[in-house]
Amino acid sequence: MTQATSITTEYQITVSSPVWQRVEQIAGEFNLSVSELLEQIGEGQLKVVGVPTNSDKLSDRDIANAFIWLAAQTDVAINVYKLQKLMYYAQAWYLGVYGKPLFDADFQAWIHGPMIPDLLEKYQCQFSWEPITEKIEQPKLPQKIGQFIEEVADAYFDYDDETLEQMICNEMPWLEARGDLPRDASCHAIISQESMKKYYSARVKEETSV
Repeated sequence: MTQATSITTEYQITVSSPVWQRVEQIAGEFNLSVSELLEQIGEGQLKVVGVPTNSDKLSDRDIANAFIWLAAQTDVAINVYKLQKLMYYAQAWYLGVYGKPLFDADFQAWIHGPMIPDLLEKYQCQFSWEPITEKIEQPKLPQKIGQFIEEVADAYFDYDDETLEQMICNEMPWLEARGDLPRDASCHAIISQESMKKYYSARVKEETSV
């Protein structure tokens, strides 16, 4: 019978300086060396939990729910087409002000304005052209996002769907996405976020310089 041999395998990992500095900082918070910290993590005494780095960014459903809830609180009727345009303006102005998207979804340059097809299907099946009456609890949004949505609502709630369509369809992001297509031609081209950011950041500068 042969004697069992103990084998130790070593792995070498290269870590960037900022990451290593953060690891050292965490170890110091527990009064541990880095090696002791890693050992305790490996033994399950400490748990590593990942946290999203962009916690502000939400889904298109989150933003839709926020507008539907606000509309119910203020007795404003919004159908699925007006909802899409409100969401477009929220995304566009957020890009213009903060330089990053508010939510992860792309708008297509349809005949009657920007459209998120999945969202259209959800509410059109339930409400057709009629106002959305879905019961929504107050969304739990970050305070900054909630205030931003309220500002967009204050600016655009009083306009009907057709007026919002006329406004958006005379702006460069929608026009650029459609290119040379006739006004009444079907189109599913994406309105680029870069185009929206460029156009609305310029409008932010114009309005703040007055």
